[in-house]
Amino acid sequence: MSNTISAKDLIRVEERLRQVRETFDQRKKQDAQWFVLRLCMGCIAGIMLPLIGIGCFYILVNHTSFPETIITSAGAALLTDILGLMIAVWKVVINPKSAMKLEPISDLYDHNL
Repeated sequence: MSNTISAKDLIRVEERLRQVRETFDQRKKQDAQWFVLRLCMGCIAGIMLPLIGIGCFYILVNHTSFPETIITSAGAALLTDILGLMIAVWKVVINPKSAMKLEPISDLYDHNL
């Protein structure tokens, strides 16, 4: 058997390499975009959590100035917002499984082209 590569095989290998590079570049770009989104969500959560907490805490401390329904709503909002925000931040921002891992797309040395 000879080890010569025909022009047709060479073109197929070059096209496959081009597609692998494009796929990797696309995944790399999407990973960067997801990183920015997770970073923004973390920053917004870090700002919103204290604001919601301070607002609800103010209403609960000054309960004589507010109607009973507002006080009840503030207590429920404080509990649900903090709990929901903590779950959302964990699921999307902190959870290491949510991050896409960059790795080679394909084995370029696969001889079954």
